[in-house]
Amino acid sequence: GMFEIVHMTFGFKVAERDIGEVWHPDVRYYEIFDELGEKVGAFYTDWYPRKEKRQGAWMNHFITGGSRSGGFAPHLGVICGNFTPPDGDHAALLTHREVETIFHEFGHLLHHCTSRVEIPSRAGINVAWDWVELPSQLMENWTWEREALYLFARHHKSGEALPESLYERMVAARRFMGGWSQMRQLALGIVDLELHEELAPQLRLGSARYSEEELDLAQGDIVMEFGREHFEPFVVGPHFAELHILPVFTHLFSGGYAAAYYSYLWSEVLEADIFTRFRQEGIFNRDTGRSYVDSILSRGDSDEPGALFKEFMGRDPDPTALLDRNLGSEPA
Repeated sequence: GMFEIVHMTFGFKVAERDIGEVWHPDVRYYEIFDELGEKVGAFYTDWYPRKEKRQGAWMNHFITGGSRSGGFAPHLGVICGNFTPPDGDHAALLTHREVETIFHEFGHLLHHCTSRVEIPSRAGINVAWDWVELPSQLMENWTWEREALYLFARHHKSGEALPESLYERMVAARRFMGGWSQMRQLALGIVDLELHEELAPQLRLGSARYSEEELDLAQGDIVMEFGREHFEPFVVGPHFAELHILPVFTHLFSGGYAAAYYSYLWSEVLEADIFTRFRQEGIFNRDTGRSYVDSILSRGDSDEPGALFKEFMGRDPDPTALLDRNLGSEPA
């Protein structure tokens, strides 16, 4: 279903190839061709859990290709995950969340494999931190569209399509506590920036007075109080702000998102807005898909993200689409 959606919308054909050079029997190998039949990339998939694999799902780029003197050198990547495996001779029965995650990682892979940027360090996923999640999060939208789900969301025995009543419940569940979830992301993004802009300089100035052993004890209360004060505007009462996340906010301290946590929500603003054009012109519209590939997907870091967005949308970003998706449209 996903490969068919990619072919219908963006014109890329994905074909499996049987090769011997794989690191596990579960691994599969695929090649990607553009509308002219040129091979633009290839990738491995390693979908199922094993005791030696780390948790989660991820995409890695192995080779960054591009234009060469002898023609176009294909890109190479991999998608790994820990999804529900097949049970004996029966096909794997994935949850909707697992399907959404596969679409997400395939969005990263397409960003890598469709790149036409000649400088490898500026190609594919080598883009600004608050732009890199756009192609992956955009792909998730097709897992929520009725027309797209009809292509693959069927009963594994009867072939019956996803019932309309179940689809409506899925959409309702997606919006359940949407306001709370969105406020939480706003709080984390804003407090992260305030930590680095306001508190960090103060802590650095005062750190010289203490030994390394004394520093945490001396400044710990300052950090905790800063968190309480700055989270309070985002919660329903002061008590909730006292139980804030800073002591375990690993995204900032070991996850690479220091002063950049806002990028999660900003990427959602961008992809939700971009998908409005697909909704207006048809979620499988090849012209719209080609425009997206030419304006954004294949362009890597060859231009400012704002310029690429404006080339595709013809205007600056509008957060309305994300608000409608998370909270529901405003009553007329």
